[in-house]
Amino acid sequence: MPERAAAGKRLRSASPAGALAWASMPRRRTTLPTAARELLDWLDQQAEAFSGATTREYYLNYAGLKDDLALAPIFERHADLFRRETVGRALGARTKDARAPHLRQFVVDGYLEQAAKELTEEIAGRETADTVAWDGEEIPYRSVQQRLMNDPDAARRHELDQRRVEVTAAQNPLRERRWDLLYAQTRELGFASYVALCDELGALGLERLRETVERFLWETEKPYRDRLEQELRGIDVDPALAERSDLLRLFRSPQFDAAFPRERMLPALEETLRGLGVDVAHQPNVHLDAEERPRKSPRAFCAPVEIPGEIYLVISPHGGHDDYRALFHEAGHAQHFAHIRAEQPFAFRGLGDNSVTEGFAFVLEHLLYSAAWLRRCLGLEETEPYLSLARFHKLYFLRRYAAKLLYELELHAGGDVRAHGKRYADLLTAHVGVRYSPADYLSDLDDGFYCARYLRAWIFEAQLRSVFERRWGEEWFAVPEAGAALRELWSLGQRHSADELIRQLGEPGLDIAPLAAEVAVPTTSN
Repeated sequence: MPERAAAGKRLRSASPAGALAWASMPRRRTTLPTAARELLDWLDQQAEAFSGATTREYYLNYAGLKDDLALAPIFERHADLFRRETVGRALGARTKDARAPHLRQFVVDGYLEQAAKELTEEIAGRETADTVAWDGEEIPYRSVQQRLMNDPDAARRHELDQRRVEVTAAQNPLRERRWDLLYAQTRELGFASYVALCDELGALGLERLRETVERFLWETEKPYRDRLEQELRGIDVDPALAERSDLLRLFRSPQFDAAFPRERMLPALEETLRGLGVDVAHQPNVHLDAEERPRKSPRAFCAPVEIPGEIYLVISPHGGHDDYRALFHEAGHAQHFAHIRAEQPFAFRGLGDNSVTEGFAFVLEHLLYSAAWLRRCLGLEETEPYLSLARFHKLYFLRRYAAKLLYELELHAGGDVRAHGKRYADLLTAHVGVRYSPADYLSDLDDGFYCARYLRAWIFEAQLRSVFERRWGEEWFAVPEAGAALRELWSLGQRHSADELIRQLGEPGLDIAPLAAEVAVPTTSN
């Protein structure tokens, strides 16, 4: 889910012990196939091998099982995949093969990343090794967010987050240098800007999406502000002095912990998946990692190392309903990848529009917003107090990611990320309603306009769910026919974009109206 590492999304990080040894080894250069079909076959095979190796490396590092992130050796083994000649051939291939757009985007993304791989590794190393001094101990940098969520004292939260910000600011020169390299590679490929590259290769429709979210921000401004002030006062925070860390505490919502017991999480997931026709007890390709480790990423993620044969679902439990949402979101990714038809090319199994896998992740996560599911699986009868806050939480996320999109469109339109910290803080503060730090202007950023993928995924999920509810009712998740339909959609991988899939279900295209109606809830009294 947002704030966590998503399936298929590149996580960030640092420097390998064996990189220089690999880099110094002579290697034979591959002669690229000349025919378009043969080129795509070769790219598909190479992309699968490269993605499996890098995803495993990211999994080990972000699961806290490995201190370094050794990307350089992997890039060296697959150097031919990201040569300038390969990128040029992929961009210039004239073919109607449906794999071509997915493989073009993959090769270009890899070409950019290989130029910055040492910095990517160094950043990850800093994020893994850096600590924040607090209460006589050194808290791992990646663990600060859990402390913020669970501290009821606003003054302490603000002080701890300020210390985290200082560490982030010290890391930022590395992030700035990394974006210098990514922008240089973008220009070298002939794209006017990073915005143009991502929009063209990812078919994101960024201008239309910008117009959509600007209208959404304007229409939801007053009800959001009214509810935000009410909720902040409810946790003894003056709205005029509220900071990002206060929202972490607000949405931690410990008052609902008793309704979401930790020991019920996995049984509830297993029961839900059985209703969809999935027996997790006989699913050897999906591995759940919920162990606590000091250097484990606080952001839950799914690592599809081999699709569909080896999928890791990693969460970092900190208690309450947020654990449930994280688990169900990442389970949505895991089940999607685990059900993809293995005979398909890798371009359809592991590449394509990540709005699709994010949308399927939101399908399972949204069960936590369903009164019918809460009654059936958790035995909750009085659901409205929780659901009211949950809908507000979703509205917050939508506004936050809308603001991130506006910021990233400005940031990436130029050629230098420096001096954008104030603009980041201004936009996030204005649209989220609490103070954000300028120092987070690059750490709160994913490559490739992933914020747009999330926004498209939320829209896709709301429309998909509305189709299922019209066909099978509000308890569609327990109807075998609905489960079969969902598994069939999962099996397609990401051959089709979110726009194409929603049209196949009879909708005219991606439309924010169902999602906007869902979160347009009135302010309630405490």
